[in-house]
Amino acid sequence: MRSASAIALAGGRSARFGSDKALAVFRGGPLLASVLRGLRAQFGEVLVVAKRAEPYAAFGARVALDRSELYTPLSGLEAGLAAASSEVVFCCAADMPFAADGALLDALFAALAGHDAAVPVHAGSRQPLCALYRREPSLRAATELLARSAVGPKRLLDTVRTVFVDWSDERPFLDADTPEQLARLDSSG
Repeated sequence: MRSASAIALAGGRSARFGSDKALAVFRGGPLLASVLRGLRAQFGEVLVVAKRAEPYAAFGARVALDRSELYTPLSGLEAGLAAASSEVVFCCAADMPFAADGALLDALFAALAGHDAAVPVHAGSRQPLCALYRREPSLRAATELLARSAVGPKRLLDTVRTVFVDWSDERPFLDADTPEQLARLDSSG
């Protein structure tokens, strides 16, 4: 068990998906249940961050409410950082069933020394929704950014001491933005 907290962001609108994707069926149960199972295997404290507690309270994880009127993953990250009890927090989206990859987490924890965030990069794309953050500096920076505008989490990476970790395996970053993407994830090994 890692001495850090984990948060799963479930506060999005799921506009492209057409319904709450965290509740969509994945391998016989809700997608969020699979994400939480992976996180619980790695972390002692696991939280779900959402705009409302229902229906997520039924998953047995503490729900931290994102009370911002903004719909950006950065406001969810801010709420999760504020609610987490550990100094180091792993963040992933609630539609990323393979995010809690042990080898990736090992690499991120090793890289975090001397930095405020450790963020994987796959095929040139930064993955801030599958990353480690130091609670205090990241929370402070996220709050300052959101006070100015509805920016995304990639802007946070420019304001805290961030180390980027090249990662060739795309599996931890796979998500379900559409029902078709979820069907592909469901049938993958």
